[in-house]
Amino acid sequence: MNSPLPSSSSSRTQSKLISNTSFDWSSVDYKYPQPSPLRQLPIGRPVSLPPVQYPFRPESPAARKLREARRKAVKDVFIKNWKSYRDLAWKKDALLPISGGYKEQFSGWAATLVDSLDTLWIMGLRSAFDEAVEAVAGIDFGRVASNAGRVNIFETNIRYLGGLLAAYDLSGREILLTKAKELGDLLYAGFNTNEHRMPVDFIDFDRAKTGEGLDVEASVVSASPGTLTLEMTRLSQVTGDMKYYDAASRVMDVFEQGQNVTRIPGLWPIYVSMARQDVVNGNQFGVAGCADSLYEYLPKMYALTGGLEARYEGMSRAFLEAADKALFFRPMLPGNEDVLMIGTADVTVDGTEEMLLNPESEHLGCFVGGIYGLSGKLFRRPEWVESQGVKITKGCVYAYRAMPTGMMPERYNMVPCQSRDDESCRWNEELWEREKKKRPEWKQHLPKGFTTAKDPRYILRPEAIESVFVMWRITGRQEFQEAAWDMFKAVSNGTETEFANAAVLDVTKAEYPLPKEDYMESFWLAETLKYFYLAFSPPDVISLDDFVLNTEAHPFRRPKKPRIERPPRL
Repeated sequence: MNSPLPSSSSSRTQSKLISNTSFDWSSVDYKYPQPSPLRQLPIGRPVSLPPVQYPFRPESPAARKLREARRKAVKDVFIKNWKSYRDLAWKKDALLPISGGYKEQFSGWAATLVDSLDTLWIMGLRSAFDEAVEAVAGIDFGRVASNAGRVNIFETNIRYLGGLLAAYDLSGREILLTKAKELGDLLYAGFNTNEHRMPVDFIDFDRAKTGEGLDVEASVVSASPGTLTLEMTRLSQVTGDMKYYDAASRVMDVFEQGQNVTRIPGLWPIYVSMARQDVVNGNQFGVAGCADSLYEYLPKMYALTGGLEARYEGMSRAFLEAADKALFFRPMLPGNEDVLMIGTADVTVDGTEEMLLNPESEHLGCFVGGIYGLSGKLFRRPEWVESQGVKITKGCVYAYRAMPTGMMPERYNMVPCQSRDDESCRWNEELWEREKKKRPEWKQHLPKGFTTAKDPRYILRPEAIESVFVMWRITGRQEFQEAAWDMFKAVSNGTETEFANAAVLDVTKAEYPLPKEDYMESFWLAETLKYFYLAFSPPDVISLDDFVLNTEAHPFRRPKKPRIERPPRL
C-alpha cells in the first residue's frame, strides 16, 4: 500500500511550535499545598539488573523476508486506520469505524492522535508524526469538551500523559515535553484533596481551577490510584520537578502498608477507599479488570528507577507469589494442554475467611503472562518465566485459537482442575457435561472445554498480543511469533470495516461478515497494532532492556548511566 499520509514536513516548523493553552495549571493556589520537602527520586549507581531480552542470533535471509512481510502487513492496517482518522475524525477522540463519524470520549483532547504518536514514530511514519505533533501543540488543556465537566485521571494519565512522554523520549521534540508538563500540572490538581493528598478518580475541571479542594470518592477500583507511578515518575525524571514523583509515591505508601494485611496477603481488594486510605478491607480479589495495572506497574517501577527503589521488588514478589496461589488454575481441556487461566477470588466475610476461586477469565488479564516473564528476568526467578509467564500466555493463545473466528471473547469460563499436574487434569467428558449444565450462559456452539462465553465480544484489546510479544522477546521461541501471526490474521480479517477496524459482537460464531459495533478505542492504534508490529520487528526496536512500556504500550526510557544523578529542573 502506498502511504496516504503527508509527504513532507519542515523541521524548522517543528522547532518553532508554541503551545496553545488558555490556563496555567501550575499557577493554581492550592487549598492543600504540596508537602515540603518533596520526596526526591532515588539517585546513585543503578542496580545491575540482568538482561530481559533473549540473545537473538542473526536471522537467515528467508526468515527475515517472512518477518518483514508480516511486519508490513501490520503497518498497512495501521496506515488505513490512520488515514481514516485523519480524514474523518482529525483532532477528535475517536473514529467511528463503520459510519465514518467520530466520538469525544476523553475530554475532547484528540485521544487517538496523542495515543498514537509513538506508534507513528516506531513505524517510521515521520511525516505523519510531524503533522500530529503540530496538532498536539494546539491542544488546549485549559478547556474540556462541552459534555465533559470531569476529567478521568486514570485514562488521562495512561493515554495522554503516557503518550506525550513516550513520544518525547523517542523523538526529543521539546513541544511534547511542554505539553506533558501542562498535563502533569492538570493531573496534579487531582491531589488537592485533603492533608493526605490522596487523588480523586475524576477531576471536577472548573472547581480544580479555583484551588479550593476536591472531594475524594468513597470507593474506587484499585487500578485507578495505583496506576500513576510510571507516568508521574518519568515526568519528574525528564523535568527535574519532584512534585509529580512525590504525589504518586505517597499513594503507593498506602498500598505498601496494606499489602500484607488484606484477606489475601500480597494482593489488594479490587475496590479500595482512598478517602479513608483503606486498601485492606474488601473481599473481592483479581489481577484483571479494575485492578490490572496496579500490579503491572510494580516490577516496571523497579526497572524505571534502575532498581534503586527497592520496595517495588518486595511488592512485586509478594503479589506474584500470592496471585499464583490464589487466582490461577489449569483448565480441563480436550487435548490436555498444560496452560494456565486467570480467575478471581472471593473471601467469605462470615468469620470463616474461606477463599473461593471463581474460574471466570477475561481478556484484560492476559497481560499477566508478560509480567511474570519480565519479573522472572528482573528478579532472577527463571521459574516465573516458564511456570507462569509461558503457561499464562499460552492459555490466552489457546482461547484465541479455540474460537472459530480465531479471536478470544472478553469473558468466559472453563472447568478448573483440582491441581496442575498431568494426572489430575485429564479430560473428563462427564465432568464437563455436568459443569456446563450448571451455567445458564452455556450455549451449544461453544467449543469443548468452555462452559460460558459470558461476554462474547472482541473489542480490539491488546493484552494477549502484549504478552505474546513480551514472551517472544524474553524466550526467543518461534512459537510466540507464529501465535502472533495467527492472531493478527484472525483479528485484522474479522474486525475490518470500510474505514478501519471495529469491535466484534460475537467471536464464538464464524458467521461472516461478523456482527460489529461502531466502536474503535484509541488503544487499537496505540497498543494492539503496536504490539503486533513489534512482534515482527528486529529485537532492538523498543528493546525491553532499554524501555519500560506503560499500560497503554507507551515506551519510557530506562536509566542507563553508570550513576543516576538528580535531573536539573527545567
